[in-house]
Amino acid sequence: MALSSITLSSFRCFNSLKIDLSPRANFFYGKNGSGKTSILEAIYLVCSGRSFKSSNIESAVMLDKESFHLKAYDNESGFIIEAYKERSKSIQLKLNNKKITISEAAKTFPATIIDNKTFSFTEAAPAFRRKILDRAVFLSDESYSANWFAYFRALKQRNKLLKDRQLASLEPWSEKLASLGETLTDKRKIFFDQTKNEFSNIIKSLNLKAEKIFINDIDVQYDQGWCNSQDLISTLTLERDTDIRRKVTTRGPHKADIKIYIKNVDAKEILSRGEQKLLAIIWLCSQHEVLRSIYGIKPTLLIDDVKSELDIDTFNIYISLLKLIENQVIFSNIEDQINSKIEAELINIKKFHVEQLS
Repeated sequence: MALSSITLSSFRCFNSLKIDLSPRANFFYGKNGSGKTSILEAIYLVCSGRSFKSSNIESAVMLDKESFHLKAYDNESGFIIEAYKERSKSIQLKLNNKKITISEAAKTFPATIIDNKTFSFTEAAPAFRRKILDRAVFLSDESYSANWFAYFRALKQRNKLLKDRQLASLEPWSEKLASLGETLTDKRKIFFDQTKNEFSNIIKSLNLKAEKIFINDIDVQYDQGWCNSQDLISTLTLERDTDIRRKVTTRGPHKADIKIYIKNVDAKEILSRGEQKLLAIIWLCSQHEVLRSIYGIKPTLLIDDVKSELDIDTFNIYISLLKLIENQVIFSNIEDQINSKIEAELINIKKFHVEQLS
């Protein structure tokens, strides 16, 4: 669901603020310290119960206040979601005045953040790319969450047996792990293939100029975490001695990764940080378009400090991307990079000068 409005009370630098949002593109600009990132943080927090700025959510309470309150509304469904945080107490989330879990909030108002942690997409650890994929599959497949948790419970038990050298009990847990892991991988592969197809379609539609032709050469592959020519139980059997020696399960979907190559060379060896940032944006937009077009889910993409490290040509590709995608995008920048010509092309864009808002 796209957010139609959000109200902030006693959150960061904002005593009281209400923002009406576009269902498509929303652009916040203003000088450093004006509160742009805090607005994006508030939107992400009310959707997920988490902050991308800090693990200490209490720090988001305005200095002279005892609590903050966030309230967001979707006028298409009529749903209202709220986040309330008192100092030294856990955050409370409500949907239509009924308490909900973080998981329920994430499914009702799914949101993805692209900040400075996400920009180095190809240089990040495999766990980071797995998490991005898993969050999308979690939204698209009702049974995925249960399967994911069951797999990692079995993995924990198998690793404990390896650590304690209780090898007589290893085989039944290997079989259980293999069965759960194959199912988990099948679900991941389905969504990955759909995203890769959408990614290719977006790249073609962008009609890139010669100086950014490298994007046309990008090859994105899914590494399932063990040899593609074997089933998982065969792999666990073959790697049994290695696992015993290392006291940990060395193969399986917990080792999966999204590999990115340009003409058979690891993309992180070629791409600049700005190019990696553009790649991350296009890939996440592709995931969101799959969620919208195939699964009927409308996630919100948040991009903090979008212009950082993007040259003018790369930023123009981003603007072209905004014309293609139909989901809600909320992004920020220090300067107003959306001139009247761009604004006319992006019919459904709303601009906010945060200095004026605050």
